[in-house]
Amino acid sequence: MIRQRIGGKAVNTVNATMSEADRLTLSGILEGELTSYDLKFEGGVSAPQPTQLNGKKFSVGKKYLSGQTRSSSVYIPHVKTSKTFNDVAVAVIGQFDEDFEGASKCEYANLIFDKQEV
Repeated sequence: MIRQRIGGKAVNTVNATMSEADRLTLSGILEGELTSYDLKFEGGVSAPQPTQLNGKKFSVGKKYLSGQTRSSSVYIPHVKTSKTFNDVAVAVIGQFDEDFEGASKCEYANLIFDKQEV
């Protein structure tokens, strides 16, 4: 995946399975700041469209003894309808990084909003 930014704004994301050579070639013709990501996981099973989306937005982070807090927010558009935020917190605490720059794992997860849409 390649994210393209022009003038500080994300304008396009190219999401395709391609070789490293293809990605370099494509990067050579795109304008602006480019960020390239590797596919790390692919899986799951196709499911029918639910009547309501069970979206979760939450922050994960770590508090240091100095009082400093490092965190980032995460939005998941839909989790299984049988799952609650407690299930999400158990899954991410100690597994997700504390923020986008650090390599330390998060110590907490706080729900920002629990959204169900039709």
